[in-house]
Amino acid sequence: MKATPKTPLMSVGHEAEWAVINREEEEQERAIDMALTPAQRVEQGQKLSQQAVELLAASIRAGHAPARAYWS
Repeated sequence: MKATPKTPLMSVGHEAEWAVINREEEEQERAIDMALTPAQRVEQGQKLSQQAVELLAASIRAGHAPARAYWS
C-alpha cells in the first residue's frame, strides 16, 4: 500500500501522480467508447451536446457570456 502524501494531491509537486491518474482515466474512457454500438455513440453524443447547450445557457444567465454566444 502506498503511503499517503504529506501534501494534498492538488498542491504543486504532484504532477507525475496526476499524469498517471489522467492516463488511466483516458484508457478507461477509450475502452468504454470502443465498446459502444453506433446507436449508443449517437445517443452519447446527443447527451454531450445537450450538456454543452445547458452549460452555455447557464453561463449566459449568470452573465459570464454574452447572449449572442448562444447563436454563434
